[in-house]
Amino acid sequence: MGGQRLRGRGSVVTLASPFEVPVVGVTFRGSSYPQNIFKVASHIATALRPVKANLVREPDNPADSKAIKVSVAEDHIGYLPKEIASQLSDEIDAGATWFAVVDRVIVSPENPEQPGMRLRVFRRDFE
Repeated sequence: MGGQRLRGRGSVVTLASPFEVPVVGVTFRGSSYPQNIFKVASHIATALRPVKANLVREPDNPADSKAIKVSVAEDHIGYLPKEIASQLSDEIDAGATWFAVVDRVIVSPENPEQPGMRLRVFRRDFE
């Protein structure tokens, strides 16, 4: 299947499915950060299958009407990066189905109290 197109700054980049992406805004989750990410890391360590991340459109988000929230179980983790959310939101609004799994939790030895997360995002093609 062909790649997906992502509009960048003055250029068009082909975005294949699946692709890997960081979750942004994780440190803005207030008192739930970093425990929310460590909780996901613990779940990954014991899960027998990939851990699903929910991609939720937020058209009423005051910061970005094309925002896509990332949650795992009931925990709001962060958002997809703006450039990717812009493209995916148009596709989701047009009826495309995208889903994600947690690819990994990242913990830097220099900042172990500030973990991050990366997702693997897939387009579900129904043909």
